[in-house]
Amino acid sequence: MTELFRDDVSSDPLPPKVIETWERRVGVHRSNIHAEPIRLTGPDGMRHYGQHVEVRTDDPGSFDSLMYVRQLSMIGTFCSLHTPLEVSRNPRLISEQPSEDLVIGVHTLEGKHIIRQGSRDFAYGPGQLAFVSNASPYLERTFEINDPAGLVIPLELLGNQRRVAEQARRPVASHTLLARATASFILQFASDTAVGVTEPGPDTEMAAIELVRAALGQLDYDNRQITDNALFVREAVSDLIERHHRDPSFTPNAIARYLHISRRQLYRHFEDTEDSFAARIADRRLKTACEFLRTRPDMAVSEVARISGFPSSPTMRNRFRAELGIGPSEYRARAAAEADPVENWESPTA
Repeated sequence: MTELFRDDVSSDPLPPKVIETWERRVGVHRSNIHAEPIRLTGPDGMRHYGQHVEVRTDDPGSFDSLMYVRQLSMIGTFCSLHTPLEVSRNPRLISEQPSEDLVIGVHTLEGKHIIRQGSRDFAYGPGQLAFVSNASPYLERTFEINDPAGLVIPLELLGNQRRVAEQARRPVASHTLLARATASFILQFASDTAVGVTEPGPDTEMAAIELVRAALGQLDYDNRQITDNALFVREAVSDLIERHHRDPSFTPNAIARYLHISRRQLYRHFEDTEDSFAARIADRRLKTACEFLRTRPDMAVSEVARISGFPSSPTMRNRFRAELGIGPSEYRARAAAEADPVENWESPTA
């Protein structure tokens, strides 16, 4: 058999610790319907892994996968965990098993992940959007354990972006704000719906489709305005806070400037939420400060405040006391003294 993967990559089944971490990330413990995963192993599991595709591995006996899938009113969602594999859709399958779906996936685990479309190989990393159309041939390889989550959208729902979705060669626009926001949303939406945490209505499904259409439009260099899409704005705000919260000058005004919209338009998308933008930024800074206080006992509290994005040490102390009921020095002391430090606080926006 042709060697598909590197010699130094293990083909062992999924380790229990990896499964436990994945289940916690996708929210299995929060499911409202107690959904059971589909467990596929060995050669039989490979044959039943996915509709319309062929699966290959170097060691079929070690193939192992877990998957949650859900069919909503218009689109499908999935989240899965699997050992290294090669998935392909070739002209024979396209002829024998026609499918008019676009599959959009995002993964979080580190490792080599390549999709071949046309004559080009595209490498995708954690958090990057990957589009494949079942109407065109493609080959997808993962070289380590991978955890894709995503959507399956009928091509007919993509409107004028269907042409882009069906292209065999496509540029990667994974570092733009739109692409990151779309990837972040898809990862959460697909996991929440597939495992049964949420039950989205048709309006939410249509908003998700519109977000995907906008991302496809950007791949086609169509930079149309999408700041009226609430899903995009919310995910974009989360992305901006995550990347810029350690800058003391980063404020709600900066968020509006990054998105090229007015403060009024920005706040309109968050009218149904309780937390202010300033509180969201401060909460993220607090989590960063907690991490430094736990892991860097040599660092002065004033330095922790500075590199966490707080304008001053008193500002950080006030935030600690307001949210945790203790100051940063006491937090650090407890973290050092206890095997389970005071770290179970989570931001309301996390």
